[in-house]
Amino acid sequence: MRYLSSKAVLIGAPALLLSLAFPVLSQDKEQQVEAKGLVLEEVYVTARRKEERLQDVPISMTVFNQEQLDNANITNAGDLANYVPSLQVNTRFGGDTTTFAIRGFSQELRTTASVGVYFAEVVAPRGANTQNSGDGAGPGDYFDLQNVQVLKGPQGTLFGRNSTGGAILITPQRPTDEYEGYFEASAGNYDMWRTQGVINAPVTERVRLRLAVDHQERAGYLDNISGIGPSHFADVDYTAVRASMVVDVTDSIENYTIVRYTHSENKGYPGSLFDCNSAAILGNFFCDADLASRIAAGNDGFYDVYSFVPDPVSQQELGQIINTTSWEMNDNLTLKNILAYADFETKNRSALFGTNWQFPIGDGKFQPLIFQMIGTNDDYPTTDQQTVVEELQLQGTHFDDRLTWQTGLYYEKSEPDGDYGAQSPAIISCDLSTASSSNPADFLCNNLLSQGTLQSTRGGATYENAAVYAQGTYDISDQWDVTAGIRYTDDKTTGKITDTINFFPTDPAGGYFPPNRQVVQVRTPESQSTEPTWLLGTGYHPTPDILLYAKYARGYRQGSINLGGSEGFDTHDPESVDSYELGAKTSFFGQFPSTFNVAAFYNDLQDQQIQFGYFKTSGVGTTAILNAGGSTIWGVEAEASIQLLDSLILNASYTYLNTEVDELVLPVCPPTTCSPISTINTSTAENEPLPYSPENKFVVSASYLLPVDPALGDMSATATYAYIDEMQAVAEAVSIFATLPDYSLVNLNFDWNGIMGKPFDMSIFASNVFNEKYITSISATYENGVETGQVGVPRMYGVRVRYNWGG
Repeated sequence: MRYLSSKAVLIGAPALLLSLAFPVLSQDKEQQVEAKGLVLEEVYVTARRKEERLQDVPISMTVFNQEQLDNANITNAGDLANYVPSLQVNTRFGGDTTTFAIRGFSQELRTTASVGVYFAEVVAPRGANTQNSGDGAGPGDYFDLQNVQVLKGPQGTLFGRNSTGGAILITPQRPTDEYEGYFEASAGNYDMWRTQGVINAPVTERVRLRLAVDHQERAGYLDNISGIGPSHFADVDYTAVRASMVVDVTDSIENYTIVRYTHSENKGYPGSLFDCNSAAILGNFFCDADLASRIAAGNDGFYDVYSFVPDPVSQQELGQIINTTSWEMNDNLTLKNILAYADFETKNRSALFGTNWQFPIGDGKFQPLIFQMIGTNDDYPTTDQQTVVEELQLQGTHFDDRLTWQTGLYYEKSEPDGDYGAQSPAIISCDLSTASSSNPADFLCNNLLSQGTLQSTRGGATYENAAVYAQGTYDISDQWDVTAGIRYTDDKTTGKITDTINFFPTDPAGGYFPPNRQVVQVRTPESQSTEPTWLLGTGYHPTPDILLYAKYARGYRQGSINLGGSEGFDTHDPESVDSYELGAKTSFFGQFPSTFNVAAFYNDLQDQQIQFGYFKTSGVGTTAILNAGGSTIWGVEAEASIQLLDSLILNASYTYLNTEVDELVLPVCPPTTCSPISTINTSTAENEPLPYSPENKFVVSASYLLPVDPALGDMSATATYAYIDEMQAVAEAVSIFATLPDYSLVNLNFDWNGIMGKPFDMSIFASNVFNEKYITSISATYENGVETGQVGVPRMYGVRVRYNWGG
């Protein structure tokens, strides 16, 4: 919905900035009234690899501390995106495999991340090249944190992995020199229960230890109407354990180690059936009957799904060690080394589109026909990737601290720990108890339409990245500074994939048979790219509490391989973006302490990596990534906080985002590559917006401290409202559901801290209070006869109780 004209937004932003910023030039910090209730606190961030006040950092960014995450009931990537303007997620493959998009820069299947996610300054481990996994923030990442920082736009030089959209920094709590901790228990609807515990202990004067555990279980909100397998999907069951230790080796050398382990296992997120396309053969013959039977049985509810898989699973397992050593060589130089190792494994077995197709075999009997399925087995997990990261960094200050600089070397290698793979039955009927075997000779299927196959995939991809970088900021005067940085990156990706396409006999009367023919295809795609990226910027402080800034950055996302593609569609080149940003950050003091930040940005995206969906000659659906487009992205972001009373704080944030594909060259898919039933489906099209890029998005919240007797404790209430505009998920020509409708979410939270003067806290929380029904992604298969998609989380509510000690 286009509430504002693009010219009005771009022209009006500077006027709004001037009217809000310059009236406070004569104000002084001494005029600030000390709050006796809620406090509008200073926020410190590490967006430039050092700790700084948020209002002094010339980067458009949003920051959540742990209390704000809890109040918004944010426990996963999708929750976070709902409350951060400019941030969106793609949930096409479920909540545990969500990918981020910032300012329209999204990650398509089988591309590298457009948004880098960093935990304790270390980039998230890579996942498999064949399916969405890794590269993000998974279950168990959102507890015991200092903050989560969302940096918008390409960062140019300072962060390890190249990306075009931005970065998300997850900063865990460090061990302190206090004996303290807490135990927390939560319970809610959908049989949710969650427990957390943290113990912080100073072992000696030089050694500090922190242990943290988080476990959550919740029943699924998707109702399985098939009678096969579990009764519900979209459930939650994870455990996260984190141990961290700080050792002051000497007065100038500190060693900080984090060891963490996360295990998540649920039943997955099959798609909901939205509609059938009767003009397509598969839609007319199968999907229409499927939909009619569901409607007749009353099984066409918003949260109803169908799964034919008896033992579906979506599992993730992450083990990671991060070691950071810092040496203050003198007052002006600090040497830091970051070394990390991660082992990441996933298993995924699910009905990809949630269809229920039945083929008549005579005498009123039917045999189920699989449209598309993802399968795995114990011998070959979906992902099994090991990642090593090494970064050596030197920071310094000179000329009475007027020059601050840093330089470093970066290396990352991610390789498979043995082959990973999948079984993919497509347009065929199979005995699913055999389809998960690691031996194709064990498969038993019936090729009812003479078009189907069962494809068995084995392989792996190795990523190797190296970079050198330097960046410095020089204060020309007490008010004006300039920044320049450059990074040179070398990226190489190699892979090997073996596709075994199994063909089966056709028996119209039913029955299952072993394969009668196999075609084995072996490919070894390789991609290498080297690119410089850079940052040029300047900042001006007309007063100590106002920052005006401008910057130009070059962003780059590496080329890579596509193990799921066909010959000729299995590599792609880098994409790059030129990003321009003007912004201001202001702090107001006096009767109403407040902050107001605004940024206007313009991005020119070249050699854009575009996703194309098609069906292979084997009948298996897949995607290709080609450098086929260029886009223009521009908009405005604004965030404000104001303390109207000692007991009342208001927050608001808004993003206007305008994206348009300027050019797109459609590929030609030869019959040796594409199935006869295949059409080329694109994620976007010329003169259309980019996927998952709502034009308008805003979030407002209010926190109020209740006027109660202090002997009872502190009672506060927080209400949050988020509006997400309609957005395009795929090109309009691909599906009648290409545009996802707009939606609104309301969260409520009540906190009672220090109950009756005791170390107990209680919270009552509710998210999506009005039970808004909304769609988060679609399968983009309407032209093939069926459209399915993912639906948003319904109303969730519960209560938390915490016992605190020490501190």
